[in-house]
Amino acid sequence: MTKNKDLTKRPVGRPSLYKPEYCEKVIELGRKGCSPAEIASHFDVDRATLKNWADENPEFFAALTRAKNHEQAWWEKAGKAGMIADKFNAQVWTKSVAARFREDYTERKELTGADGGPVAVTSVDLRGLSDAELATMKALLSKATDPA
Repeated sequence: MTKNKDLTKRPVGRPSLYKPEYCEKVIELGRKGCSPAEIASHFDVDRATLKNWADENPEFFAALTRAKNHEQAWWEKAGKAGMIADKFNAQVWTKSVAARFREDYTERKELTGADGGPVAVTSVDLRGLSDAELATMKALLSKATDPA
């Protein structure tokens, strides 16, 4: 007599700790200015787990997105309040928002070439140079890039 084998596949790995009710908590933490690291800490998971949950659960992805918006709003309100407060460390605030919200707060410098066009790039083939010529080139480049 042969035994009947269960041919259904069983999931591999640990079951997810994700719960749909986490969405509201994530939004609430965002409203308090919490970063993704603080949100992950709240759930006692790492940030990669938050990303996995967002990849697997569209509602959690949406909650994280909304939380990021709320986080930025919290920091912007703190900055506005600081402008009229007796004591405000504007440098710390500026560094914080620049690190947290790079897209909106990082200073960008755009380089352009002549007449606003692209920057011209010239390449030089060094393969034909002798050892002495390469040594001279290396010394010149070293001198040109020396900050002293």
